[in-house]
Amino acid sequence: MVDLKAKPYSLSDEDIAWVNSTIAGMTDEEKVGQLFFQLAASQEESYLKELMEKYHLGGCRYNAMPGTKVLEQNRILQKYAKIPVIIACNPEQGGNGVCPDGTFVGSGIKVGATGNTEYARAMGAVSGAQIAATGCNMAFAPVVDITYNHECEEVLMRSFGNDHNRVAEMGKAYMDGIHETKGVATCAKHFPGNGQDYRDAHISNNINHFNEKEWMETYGHVYKTLIDGGLGAIMGGHILMPNYMKDVKPGITYDEMLPATLCPEIMTGLLRDKLGFNGMVVTDASHMVGMTNQMKRRDMLPAAINAGCDMFLFFNDPDEDYNTMLDAYRNGIISEERMVEALTRILGLKASMGLNKKAREELCGSDEALA
Repeated sequence: MVDLKAKPYSLSDEDIAWVNSTIAGMTDEEKVGQLFFQLAASQEESYLKELMEKYHLGGCRYNAMPGTKVLEQNRILQKYAKIPVIIACNPEQGGNGVCPDGTFVGSGIKVGATGNTEYARAMGAVSGAQIAATGCNMAFAPVVDITYNHECEEVLMRSFGNDHNRVAEMGKAYMDGIHETKGVATCAKHFPGNGQDYRDAHISNNINHFNEKEWMETYGHVYKTLIDGGLGAIMGGHILMPNYMKDVKPGITYDEMLPATLCPEIMTGLLRDKLGFNGMVVTDASHMVGMTNQMKRRDMLPAAINAGCDMFLFFNDPDEDYNTMLDAYRNGIISEERMVEALTRILGLKASMGLNKKAREELCGSDEALA
């Protein structure tokens, strides 16, 4: 189900052997830990050590702090990680999304307004260099939502504009700029596409109103452009698609509809089957009301994985969430086939970034690069 020789991985036989042998040698606890992306709540070494050794995290994101502190934290994370960890940041406007003292370039709407993709590429290049310098290795960017509604404050300043062709060109250019720095991956957001609803998914349901044809011609064009260009990861949004769901599942009621991150017809049927995305998928933050108002959290965690998301963004209570996912795996709610598929995508992405071939002390940037 995962082609590690194809984009975005393009792995050698040696790298594929590492992915497969690593999965084969993992405990249940280690497998489940790889599904989680956690927001670091402290920079204390004892806390970061526990994240890696107790929960076996696959990914981590940090709170804003100076670049020297980011680098220090990331070195600790990699020091205690049995499998190198993906460490993400939000460089949507340049290096200032990597750390507050990084280089601000411009908001998405300003870069898009220039009509010049070179500015988007340059913003990506600046971001990629500063991501690597701080020991991070993934951009939770570009934002490739399309601003059809000026009241959509959630993405109004972050989007490249209201024209799908321009958003596709700018998003691809930004991604290409990031990829100029070897070992840094991009994670485009927020699939299947924000920008139509005035409501914010952090506090309410959010809706994409397009039917299947309209979506494929607009948001679908944007994502296909990036996927064909080698996009490594996609962040799923807690976005409902009522008209799309009526097209692909006639007779479905509104009460039965789920946001993308919990909906197999969207995360698997649309993203995997129709668009052919072979990369890794992570949910948007799991504290957002657009996700939490759908079901109990103990059901929500495995539902996101079974819908087609490979990684789950942020613990609520670490012990509770971790053990919920572990129980779901051991009880067969998450099948062995689905677990191996998710792990293959996660570890495949790590191998494509070269994390499997670096010594621990080489996984993060040098002090000289940060200076």
